[in-house]
Amino acid sequence: MTQMVIADHTIWLKHIGSDRIVSRIAELKPNAPISLRIDGKPVLFRKMRDGGDGRPTPGIRPDEAFKDYWNALYRERRGEAVEIELDDTPPVDPYLAAVSGLLTEWTSKEDAEAYDDL
Repeated sequence: MTQMVIADHTIWLKHIGSDRIVSRIAELKPNAPISLRIDGKPVLFRKMRDGGDGRPTPGIRPDEAFKDYWNALYRERRGEAVEIELDDTPPVDPYLAAVSGLLTEWTSKEDAEAYDDL
């Protein structure tokens, strides 16, 4: 497991000790998402935009949905090493996750028997 030190409101590639994670981030286009597990918790980040002169910015920033979590982690654990790894779990669409609880008429035993193996 790779570790990194929480040193900023963003994650700079030079702070990550894994060539695999660094290369995956470096390949991203500006604002492209990437999910990482920070101390076991999945956190969505976005590749930082290129600089004004066109050079790529070597870092990622927390997605808006995870900004509060990351800022709290930064305040409480700044300077500490945390575990970091790629999160290859497919992301869940937040809209579908919120709506799924409302569509209970589709969660019957009969539906499960008919459609779960598809």
